[in-house]
Amino acid sequence: MNPLFEKFCLMGGLFSILGFIHFFVDFVCQTHFEAMNKHNNALIRARHCAIYTLGFLPVLFFMHACGVYTWLEMFIAVNILFWSHFGEDTYYPVYLWARYIRRPSEMTDPIVTTNFVGHQVVLPPDPKAGFIKFINTTLGKILMIAVDQIIHFAFLLPVAWMALN
Repeated sequence: MNPLFEKFCLMGGLFSILGFIHFFVDFVCQTHFEAMNKHNNALIRARHCAIYTLGFLPVLFFMHACGVYTWLEMFIAVNILFWSHFGEDTYYPVYLWARYIRRPSEMTDPIVTTNFVGHQVVLPPDPKAGFIKFINTTLGKILMIAVDQIIHFAFLLPVAWMALN
């Protein structure tokens, strides 16, 4: 069998284990309070990300004990896990995706309103307010969660890739 293909398959196996840990720690070990407040409170987000990263330590230590990871690679993996999660849980990357790629009408359409004398006024779109409207729709919630998870999983790839070198 091709050695590169074998590495690719081993990476896939490790990636699936990391993915399971991600879902378990990110969903099961997160309180409702954290889920609702982490995006705009750095301390709550840091606590959540510390717990999230701790969930990976048994596998990372096992990989180190097996000679797969050096201490430096462990340090790098822990930092990738913590800081990528810390950044992503602001939901700013999802906001950027929605604004520049998905472009829902809630974020791009002009705002038509009435001024104090009863005249109709057209204002430029408000992407931030539109994002809140968009993610409060069923489709918006589904896409926000999906894009959020895709980004989280993308950061598991380098953690798995380091194990192959």
